[in-house]
Amino acid sequence: MSRRHGVARLALLGGSLLLTLGLAELVLIRTGYDYRPLVIEANRDTRASLLFDDDHFEYDPALFWRPKPGFEIFNRQGFRGRELPAKKPEGAYWIIAVGDSNTLGWRGEDAPNWPGSLQKLLRRDSDRFEVVNAGVWGYSSYQGLIRLEEVLAYQPDMVLISFGSNDAHPVRVSDRHYGESLWSERLQRLVAPSRLGRLLTATVMKLTTFGGGEITHRVSLNEYRENLESMVHLAQAHEVQLVFLSRPYIGSMPRVIRWKSYAHLYNAVTAEVAERHGLPLIDFYHLFKNKDQLFSDESHFTEEGHQIAAGIVREHVLPWLSKSSLAGP
Repeated sequence: MSRRHGVARLALLGGSLLLTLGLAELVLIRTGYDYRPLVIEANRDTRASLLFDDDHFEYDPALFWRPKPGFEIFNRQGFRGRELPAKKPEGAYWIIAVGDSNTLGWRGEDAPNWPGSLQKLLRRDSDRFEVVNAGVWGYSSYQGLIRLEEVLAYQPDMVLISFGSNDAHPVRVSDRHYGESLWSERLQRLVAPSRLGRLLTATVMKLTTFGGGEITHRVSLNEYRENLESMVHLAQAHEVQLVFLSRPYIGSMPRVIRWKSYAHLYNAVTAEVAERHGLPLIDFYHLFKNKDQLFSDESHFTEEGHQIAAGIVREHVLPWLSKSSLAGP
């Protein structure tokens, strides 16, 4: 009998709890409560969407999201384009582009991307050139540094680096500490259908270091400089020619605080690091400034923009390719 009474009490307690939660949910609905802790900044923090919702990626403890090998636009090595052979052919010259969404390009197997167009242009000069697109949507220089370490294992001759846009995004949690806050992202997604769940999540976040705090950047300006410096040292250690590209975008600086409010500072650091080490800089920002017709939005090229960008990169790197005596006739 005692066991039956215990079960009955648990059932009554569970039913009461569900009834209470249901009533609380109805009250929140009737009062119009709709707090969404995912939307905590005007810049739309897309990291969680890329990590949890985009089928192109899988979870990675260091990179957060990693290209899914062999899925749609990515080959089995996690790059866009042809797979590199295990052994580099004699006389081959490999160029790898490491960057964000404007480097990776559009969605779709044969969609526009300037590294792909660069490959076609350089192949007209010599069949010894191979251009690999190692860009990833949403990556900052924090992930770019890890990505560079990985691509150096393929022994490229030249690496093209383009970051700054995602780095500049104002957020609550920087990339350096983002992994520590993933529990809150998972919690938010678990309870998102319920307004009561969103209220409880909001309360928890306000009581923790991940819910409030000052607005920071995905990568601070100093960290961005440190990441680029680390890239330079890595490339030098592997005797790889590094080329920096400033991050292109259009439009005036907004009055509200958005990534474009800071983007020029990140481009300035890119130029500063390149000059300090005597490295080539392809200033995409100024080369495409006010050329709105070449952008599909404020920071991504149209198909024509990708093709023009490829031509610009070719003209800038040809002198370096000539030094290696690999340029075609």
